[in-house]
Amino acid sequence: MASSVKTDKQRLAQTFGKAAQYYDDYALIQRYSGEQLMALANNELGCIVLDAGCGTGYFSQQWRQRGKYVIALDLSHQMLQVAQSQQRANSYLLSDIEHCAIQDKSIDIVFSNLAMQWCDNLPSAIKRLMRTLHSSGSLYFSTLGTSTLQEVRDAWQSIDEHSHINPFLSFNEIEKACTGFKIQLFTENVTEQYDSLNELFASLKGVGANYLQGGRQKGLMTRQKYRELEKRWKTESGKYLLTYQLVIGKLSHG
Repeated sequence: MASSVKTDKQRLAQTFGKAAQYYDDYALIQRYSGEQLMALANNELGCIVLDAGCGTGYFSQQWRQRGKYVIALDLSHQMLQVAQSQQRANSYLLSDIEHCAIQDKSIDIVFSNLAMQWCDNLPSAIKRLMRTLHSSGSLYFSTLGTSTLQEVRDAWQSIDEHSHINPFLSFNEIEKACTGFKIQLFTENVTEQYDSLNELFASLKGVGANYLQGGRQKGLMTRQKYRELEKRWKTESGKYLLTYQLVIGKLSHG
């Protein structure tokens, strides 16, 4: 993350843990992003996959169905419980991506779908994951860029001075974090539409994306502010939009 405020990993794990039971019902952007990654990795022949930031193991299961041995890693115990209850991987590891307890040169494919935006030091996290790979292995990852949740910024801008979303790295900063490795990197903006602000906020909460670095201001949302938000957020078509800037990459040792 592009911030001097460190991510409270314990609180982050708790936020995602609360969303674990209904996460798959709301994880539309995560599913879309992961499908792009799976397509990119379609021809990988390696046997051992590390799903780094696996969530409920939705894509761990897809890798397993391809005949791979899958290690599902996540910061949230509850997320891993959901994955394990549905036998979506071969083994499960409670760990932080930035300090993952995986032996060097033991993995063929690292797959990390929309998890790296929670890393405090992206270059360090990438180097750590790349060390887990065999020399011929590849890291497939997606993260979020600066344009993500721009509508949230715009709607709140003239209502109060508080930060309502986490800072995201720019495409150039993400590219720079990959320095030293053979890299494929591209970006795509995906915009979701909602019929109401309630539905939009429920989607954010449903995937645990309501975590805010440094915590939230107490008593932040009033009825008056909510009505003001509705007015500013609503488009001419009557919809409420939410944009994600996906940054998708493949890294290898060259």
